Amino acid sequence: MSLPIKAAGWPCVAAGLGVAALLIPAQLYVIALALFGLPHVLCELAWVWKAWGKAVPKSSLIFLGLALLIQVLSRLAQWQGRVDIDVAALCDAVSLALALMSMIALWPRVPLRRRPLLVLLALGMPALLVSVADTPAVLLILAALAIAHNFTPVALAPQYLRLGPWPARKVLLALFAAPFLLFVALLLLEPPDFSPTSITPPELSGLWAGSPRILTAAIPALVWAQCLHYLSVIYLIPHAMPGGGAANLPRPMAWLACGLLSVYFLADFNEARRLYAVAAGLHAWLEWPLILMIVVRPAVEQADYRVAEGSLP
Repeated sequence: MSLPIKAAGWPCVAAGLGVAALLIPAQLYVIALALFGLPHVLCELAWVWKAWGKAVPKSSLIFLGLALLIQVLSRLAQWQGRVDIDVAALCDAVSLALALMSMIALWPRVPLRRRPLLVLLALGMPALLVSVADTPAVLLILAALAIAHNFTPVALAPQYLRLGPWPARKVLLALFAAPFLLFVALLLLEPPDFSPTSITPPELSGLWAGSPRILTAAIPALVWAQCLHYLSVIYLIPHAMPGGGAANLPRPMAWLACGLLSVYFLADFNEARRLYAVAAGLHAWLEWPLILMIVVRPAVEQADYRVAEGSLP
């Protein structure tokens, strides 16, 4: 499937978001999160599971579901004020560790040469997460994963997709290189003045304490990356998949939930952000095991391609 790149006009939107991220990063972050945070989660879950869900071993599904439930319950408890950030972070780490471990069920389907990589990712990474789960380092790892999640569409876009005449993954790789180049440029040049506020992304608070110049360069780049993530998962990828956007987006009732959360953001941004974190964490923690599967089992992509082309039942 292909998305007509010129007709869409999305490159202009992407560039405009970059300008806004440079000039008003905090304001853009707040507006984008309030309006597109939950829609992006629901859209991404819809097409990601449609593209990759059937390739997940059935023996992994229950284990994966229980792992994600740990995170959902801990984040709900944090929103309700029943647990603090340290307990929630520990649960996040344990939840992701268990989710990654569930992919060890891929072992019989993984080529011999890739089984050491499967062991490293499905057992080694969980061991690392559990080893730091009750230390301050876990917050740094979770922050890094939150930042890295902005770039996951490059891996999760099915191989057969095209944006215009080009493979979607190559287009997305070029698209998400832009925020990195902006970050480097701002480090080398004089970054614009930026003072953190109560709505500054919390995953950057550590950078502010350590190096204001790095933060000043990172904030616009990360806000732009987040907006490009929204653009990719809400519009570019769903509309390029078989069936078009209507077949790869959430049901109408889901949009009602999005509207209600946007109103909640307007009423109390910080509390709404904590509630939104429940859905955001669920979809992010689901995607890391799927990316592990894509990396260690290339045959998944070939089968996916043949299904899309109609040559498989």
